[in-house]
Amino acid sequence: MRGERLAAALIAILLSASGGARAEPADPGRLRGVDRDQLATTYAPGVFEPAYEPPAPGTYALPVIRRVRDHPLVGADGAPTTLFALTGDRFAVVAFVYLSCVEALGCPMSHAVLHGLDRALADDPALAARVRLVTLSFDPERDTPERLAAQRRLHEPETDWRFATAATDAELRALLDDFDQPVAKLRYEDGTWSGLFRHVLKVFVVDPQHQVRAIYSTGFLNEQLVLNDLKTLALAR
Repeated sequence: MRGERLAAALIAILLSASGGARAEPADPGRLRGVDRDQLATTYAPGVFEPAYEPPAPGTYALPVIRRVRDHPLVGADGAPTTLFALTGDRFAVVAFVYLSCVEALGCPMSHAVLHGLDRALADDPALAARVRLVTLSFDPERDTPERLAAQRRLHEPETDWRFATAATDAELRALLDDFDQPVAKLRYEDGTWSGLFRHVLKVFVVDPQHQVRAIYSTGFLNEQLVLNDLKTLALAR
């Protein structure tokens, strides 16, 4: 069931991403009009599923990896905010994305895992009250507050899921450097931007003291693993 939910979320996100914001990549995959069964066959395989039984929450510890600073942001409502204002005094699952990405094991996978976490947290109100999902775009030129708000509506979140981006290139670079999130624009030989980014898919768990406690990438990003880590941290508190 969880795999079907992930595949459905991936399909919806990929279709949304190919919808045509300005300065889209030259070949975004032409996903609109493609049969959904074909999309499920193409994009559902390869999503990481552990070939082992994950340890039970509370049976292991998650050490502090690094501490992050506060950073100015712009929320999906267009109002100025900050990283700490978004995460509040909760555990935060922080994902860096750009909405035009149509690489299935890139940003759409990140969206899909947070989508699944949103539903899982909704089934556990006590844990949901202690967790906030945060999606941060590193493409503020295209990912305007309006587009971020539309992406949020696409997911119909059942918990507290925030979307934001940076207002300036300097603020964005400071944010990315603080999290050690590599991102670079892919350019043609003449220097013009292709509309694509070279980036490492990363999702972070940050505790209420603004300390990174877990980092997931393509080969280790799984809804149940993240959920277990959140429960472990909550139990330790």
